Amino acid sequence: MEESTASFLDKTDWRITIHRKLEACVDAEGTEYYPKTVKSLISAVGATYPGWDAKEEIRIERAQVSKKYYYAWVNWLDDNPTAKKTKKYHIKKLLYHMEYKEIFEFIKNRCASKRMMLWGSKKIPGGTQIFYHDDE
Repeated sequence: MEESTASFLDKTDWRITIHRKLEACVDAEGTEYYPKTVKSLISAVGATYPGWDAKEEIRIERAQVSKKYYYAWVNWLDDNPTAKKTKKYHIKKLLYHMEYKEIFEFIKNRCASKRMMLWGSKKIPGGTQIFYHDDE
């Protein structure tokens, strides 16, 4: 029997799930569904892996990015106090998408640096089935 050298992530569906969520984010770029797909990616990647606490790292990065875009919004409002409601709506929406784009780029780069995207997924063959004989 051949010995498998696949990582733990290869032996689970998580790597495949993460790849699908990353692809969904790329496909949704520029649409109104983009922030929702990035939130789904955050949920899929946000776990504690051996040697990498992705959940905590993403939480910290999200807090920093959210703060950055909150202050960008506040500064824009200070610079444009007489802007119309629709202009405010479009600027806020733009900043919201930019925030989630930055979070997506962070997660994508972290996954790449942790070698979660380089090798794809590997199908690991299962064991042999033990047949059950009912002698009753």
